[in-house]
Amino acid sequence: MRREMTRWRALANAGFVLAVLAVAAYGLRQVSSRKWGWQPTFRVKAGFASIGGVEVGARVRFQGIDAGVVESIEPPSRPGEPVVLWFRVDERLHPLVRVDSTARIVPQSLVGAKIVDIAPGKPDSPVVADRGTIGVETPMELVDLMKQAAASLKRVDAVAEAAEKGLGEVNAIASSIRKGKGSLGKFVRDDEAYQKLVALSDHGARAVGALDDNLAALKRTWPLSRYFDDKGFYDRERVLFKPGSERDSRTLRADDLFEPGRSVLTEPGRKQLDDVAAWFAKTKRPKSEIVIAAFTDDARDPDLAQILTQEQADAVRKYLVARHGIDSAGWFTSRKVAAVGFGSQTPRSAANDPGAPARRVEVILFTPQA
Repeated sequence: MRREMTRWRALANAGFVLAVLAVAAYGLRQVSSRKWGWQPTFRVKAGFASIGGVEVGARVRFQGIDAGVVESIEPPSRPGEPVVLWFRVDERLHPLVRVDSTARIVPQSLVGAKIVDIAPGKPDSPVVADRGTIGVETPMELVDLMKQAAASLKRVDAVAEAAEKGLGEVNAIASSIRKGKGSLGKFVRDDEAYQKLVALSDHGARAVGALDDNLAALKRTWPLSRYFDDKGFYDRERVLFKPGSERDSRTLRADDLFEPGRSVLTEPGRKQLDDVAAWFAKTKRPKSEIVIAAFTDDARDPDLAQILTQEQADAVRKYLVARHGIDSAGWFTSRKVAAVGFGSQTPRSAANDPGAPARRVEVILFTPQA
């Protein structure tokens, strides 16, 4: 005998089935979106210029770890403002997310869905607060990469085309030269013209050498010699090389003589030069010559180093001549005093003193030997 189901029993069964379906749907939604109501989480946000197709429920990773989901998206209130993504992140990872952490949007695969990856900040940075803000890295879209690659290929094609054209022109020129066409081709194939050019070059070298000798002699001819005496030198390479003279010198640190990086004598520097003048007075060598040579170790700009040391040598010469008259060797006779700035270069004829300071002024006395 079959019993019929009462109305209330049928309603109870229907309600039970609906409840089971509702719980299952809720659980499936929570699992799919990683929003388990019983799991502790914290919220953090980041503003992107473009979110590149990221949607609510997209996965959030921290150093590759499945860390949370995109909870909500706030569109910009005005054009040009960023799109704000709110993330719900596992509370267990909260101590690892710092204020200087950054979020970036990356694809799961070449054509897959987009996810958000959070990179950690510095270990000594403070932990980001709940509902705090972190920085972002601009995502690189595949379209942008393809545009950059296309532009690079165009530049490579242009370079290759120019190289091919240039090579063709070089081949054409070489061919015309081999055939003796044009002025250069005729010259290459004409031995007589080549010999004339070699002879002309040799003649020019001899003429330049003779001109240098004449100019050197002219420098020592009165009254031009007075100008070059005041200027202080004739030849930097030869001014320190006097094999027929006895050499005696005093070395002074440039930092003790001048203001830093200048050619202005300081008061302690003047006192040191007074001591040098007293040393000269004791020598009593009327036929001697004096050379004031300045050096530096600043090789960043050789031209500026040359100018600085020349002015420093001139300043020392001017002080010793004006204050102590070291250019005077007696009645109606004078002593040559040369001032030479060598910059950061060391001449071949300079004395090799490894203990000498790099920034220095050498006052050298040369006395001819019989």
